[in-house]
Amino acid sequence: MKSSWRRCALPLLAAALTAAAAATAAAATKLEGYYSIWSAADRTDRNWHFGMPSHYAELKFLNNASEGVESFVKLRVNANSDDDRTSFVEYYTPPWIAAEGHIKFRSKSTETILFSRQNHFWINDEPLFGLVSDGKLKNDSWGPQSQGVRFEFWDRKLPWLGTWGGTAIYSDDGGTHNWGQGDVRDGVDSWIVRVRNRSWGDRLVGGLMFLRKDWTDTGAPLATSRLGLMNNQVFEADLAFFPHDLVGDGLHLGPLDLEQSRWTLEYAMSRTPYDEHYRGLPTDNNRLFGAEVRDIHVGNLILHGWYHDAGENFRDFLSGRWDDERKYNRVTQHAEGIFFVPRKAITAKVAYDKERLRVPDEIGFGLRPAETWYGEVYVEFIKGFKGKTIYKRWHGFDADSDVSAYATYPDLFAELSVENFLAKIRLQFRLHDFDTFRESSAYGFDMNVNITDKVKGYLRMLDSRDSVEARQTAFAQLKYDLGYGAEFYFEYGDPGQSDNIVWTDWFIGFVDPDASRAPGSRLFKDRLAMSFRTWF
Repeated sequence: MKSSWRRCALPLLAAALTAAAAATAAAATKLEGYYSIWSAADRTDRNWHFGMPSHYAELKFLNNASEGVESFVKLRVNANSDDDRTSFVEYYTPPWIAAEGHIKFRSKSTETILFSRQNHFWINDEPLFGLVSDGKLKNDSWGPQSQGVRFEFWDRKLPWLGTWGGTAIYSDDGGTHNWGQGDVRDGVDSWIVRVRNRSWGDRLVGGLMFLRKDWTDTGAPLATSRLGLMNNQVFEADLAFFPHDLVGDGLHLGPLDLEQSRWTLEYAMSRTPYDEHYRGLPTDNNRLFGAEVRDIHVGNLILHGWYHDAGENFRDFLSGRWDDERKYNRVTQHAEGIFFVPRKAITAKVAYDKERLRVPDEIGFGLRPAETWYGEVYVEFIKGFKGKTIYKRWHGFDADSDVSAYATYPDLFAELSVENFLAKIRLQFRLHDFDTFRESSAYGFDMNVNITDKVKGYLRMLDSRDSVEARQTAFAQLKYDLGYGAEFYFEYGDPGQSDNIVWTDWFIGFVDPDASRAPGSRLFKDRLAMSFRTWF
């Protein structure tokens, strides 16, 4: 199936393009495009070095000439790199790439999409666990590589059984490859099936979901004889209760107003036959359980809380959380309160999180419990001024080789902003990991200014200091609206060094948490850049 579907990818794009081109005279067909050029110069050792200009262009064809049928294809060309896989240099002769496309068939209560290199993997109503991550499915490499089919239906009413809907998705990740060792190809197939139901006046909302990921690994000895075991399966059920309109004046229990509350349960279990048979993964404790309550009102106070128990052997290969991020094998608890001060534009929030492992995963380190306290006050003043203060304290096991012990790391943050029709300004301060050997402080601001109707300016600056060094960065941008869908930009500095101002942890932190960054990435960068963008 992998190889046959792989062969269908290019015909699918060709069919979408043909369908669009066949109706170019129709009013329902659109041809749109985009082009940009970006060029920069960096100064090192007092000398300016100009890089190769970057060109990027897109052509998009969208056709709705037939009722209920839509076809779309996007072509792109990128002239800023050489992939070393062809005999020519892509800097000068870049190839046009069929970036993405789909054909959509829609009726009153159904929709079918055949897609290639697009992200159609969202499951928005699975309530608690995030069992489907589009980042795991789209196989992103200069854009999604996966292709597949997505089918949905909705508003199907059955007597006594409420209103039903559902989603079914099949995809191949686009990485299918034959290494020349036989007829079996390496590749990945994914299946997602979800059925949902609403009943009792939408007070009960539930769903069932099945997930499966199949892969082949023909590189290992004897692997071809074990293909039937190379899969991961997840079975899930969830139910939410909304107790609205049960009594005439709303549902109350003493001071508790439950009229707008939501009560949710979710359960999931997994199977990974290959790991169970050949890698010794136990089959017990392969479950997830979660309970959540939201929007309980006590006067001006709103309460939320949840409890999650993830078994140490639960695996979901379609989710980053339950695979690469290793969030299984833990119990988490959360409580949160939000208070609106009467007759004042003041909102206060307090949250508490507690987490511990279900079983020790390293000898001698126990369950490694951790807890986080979070407090926030947000105030709106007169004349467009707003303020925010945050205090956060984390206590848990610091696995860094310099610590290897339980530690407490507090944070303090303050922000003052003002906005009117001419400008928006934000001033920020953060004291990060204070009263520890990692303590650092950061000051920053950003400003948007409407200079004229066509000229806009942006400026961002950040200063960070710790016991070892002080470092600064800045980014400025001038935007000129040329009209007719065209814009010109002039920039100075590296925006990535301060993209979240004082919350840019890798830049302000005493210890760089992103070890993949080069040591010099926190040095101030003299960079001038110009770009032109146009849409047509």
